[in-house]
Amino acid sequence: MPLPLFCKDVAPRIVARMPDARSITARFGQIATRQQLLGAGCSGTDLTKAVRCGELFRIRQARYATADAPFDARVAVRVGGMLAGPSAASSFGLWGGFDERIHVSVGHRGGRLRTVTEPTFAAGHTLVDRMRVPVVVHWLRGGATPEKGPNCWRVPLPMALRQVVRWCDTETAVACLDTALAQGCTVRDLLRIFATEPPRSRNIAALARQGSESGIESLVRQRLQAVGIQPRQQVQFPGIGRVDMVIGDNLVLEVDGFGFHSDRLAFESDRRRDADLVALGFRVMRLSYARVTGDWPSCERGIRSALTHS
Repeated sequence: MPLPLFCKDVAPRIVARMPDARSITARFGQIATRQQLLGAGCSGTDLTKAVRCGELFRIRQARYATADAPFDARVAVRVGGMLAGPSAASSFGLWGGFDERIHVSVGHRGGRLRTVTEPTFAAGHTLVDRMRVPVVVHWLRGGATPEKGPNCWRVPLPMALRQVVRWCDTETAVACLDTALAQGCTVRDLLRIFATEPPRSRNIAALARQGSESGIESLVRQRLQAVGIQPRQQVQFPGIGRVDMVIGDNLVLEVDGFGFHSDRLAFESDRRRDADLVALGFRVMRLSYARVTGDWPSCERGIRSALTHS
């Protein structure tokens, strides 16, 4: 028996409503587990087609990524875990320090890791297949990937902050927490996150301060305070705007980040700001990322000299 004519329009509408596996994966941060995708409405057939069409890539069994997935995250999932500690913090836009290794969390009984050498059940160095990427694997209780969690490729932010404080030097840890405060985390949030941590971690968390909009600003703040110089951060000048720091009565300190002044208009704007501050009787000193990270003693000498001759 022939179908009614109105049924001819059914198929196009159904096709239009089929799950878009790539878009769904993107909602999970560009990488998702099979269980996450099935729970979001994809079928096994959808995933197979998406891989065949090049819309998704299977990183390892039951792990799918888009072409836009962050490299570090793909490495972590390929190994068999999630970005952790400073690597996870960096993925949230926080200061992760100078450690270029990729930190990966796996369950304390984790196995079948994609490595060149057999893993030892302790934090250590390894390489991801032939990509020659330095990786530190942390076997942790509760560190296994949650198959249906919000993220399968990085640990949650509170856990990342706790790990940074445990694993990194104090300066890096405080800078990470400072940038978390700059992005909306509150002091009360930090108190809650570190409430059950060991005394050392709680003491480091107590050193975090509002006012550093970048990790490099936090490093400058910490290093100045360590030698008895107390900067005032994010000081507002009417008609000019905010400056990074003011020291003493008339020294303005501006800290230029790693990618700063790629825009010529921004460069010229800052020079006008500097001229306006000088007209008000202030001295302006600019510290670059390279100088702060590579030659801090000369930065400190310059600041002390400017304070002495102010």
